[in-house]
Amino acid sequence: MDFFAILIAWAAVQFWGSGGVIQKDEWFERLQLMALKIPASSARLFVVFALPVILVFAVLWLISPILFGLPLFILSVAILLYSLGRGDFQILLKLYLNSWQRGDLEGAYQHGRGFSTELCDSGVDNASELHLSVRKAVFYQGFERWFAVVFWFVLLGPAGALAYRLLFMLAASRSLPQQDRDTAANGLFYLEWAPVRLLGLAFAIVANFDTCIGVWRQHLSSDQPSAEVLDSIGMKSLPNYIPDGQIDGEQFVKSAADELTAVQLLLSRSLLCWVCVVAVLQLV
Repeated sequence: MDFFAILIAWAAVQFWGSGGVIQKDEWFERLQLMALKIPASSARLFVVFALPVILVFAVLWLISPILFGLPLFILSVAILLYSLGRGDFQILLKLYLNSWQRGDLEGAYQHGRGFSTELCDSGVDNASELHLSVRKAVFYQGFERWFAVVFWFVLLGPAGALAYRLLFMLAASRSLPQQDRDTAANGLFYLEWAPVRLLGLAFAIVANFDTCIGVWRQHLSSDQPSAEVLDSIGMKSLPNYIPDGQIDGEQFVKSAADELTAVQLLLSRSLLCWVCVVAVLQLV
């Protein structure tokens, strides 16, 4: 059932560009504002994170015997779609590359902030730093919007996928106190530890295994942020589009655009690799 749910969610994303049709987060914002009345940080996080996950798990358990599991399957697909990343990744990357290739660094910077609001401060003035920041953000968003969600969906079901998305949104929340956001970010780091390294292994399998696997081994015990790990392993999987040393601006713009396109293809191939693994596991 998990594999078919993943296929349906993937097809829906291809059609809509994202799961935005059912990704309505107003309820979650209201829940956070209500939780602000609770003085204890642990109690607030229970209300905004643990309680929704427990309720979803309970509902899925209650409806599982009904109509041979059909309502369970439909609700599982809906929760999986809700738990996927926000926005249209393909369109955002295309908009960024269009501005980048025109030499519009301000436009590229603004589109790049769609991948991450934490791009380097000097990004508008420094093309090299902007590119490196966006590349890292593209690696991470390609991971968090699909792979991490599917990993927890397969491992723990729809409640696991929802738990990851809620924790991700809490870590980036503007409503909760910093202490709550820090706790959510720490929890997110541990939820991402295993799937980040599995995706890194896929980078090695589908691309340059010999040069990539050594870096992958180094990160098995690393405590670096997920984005750093993915960028480090991923770039060892790709050709050297931007060689060390000074290159002219026009050549840099083209090489950087080619590099981001290659990152996008690497993510697609790696995700497909693990979807095939899930399919095989379902047949065993």
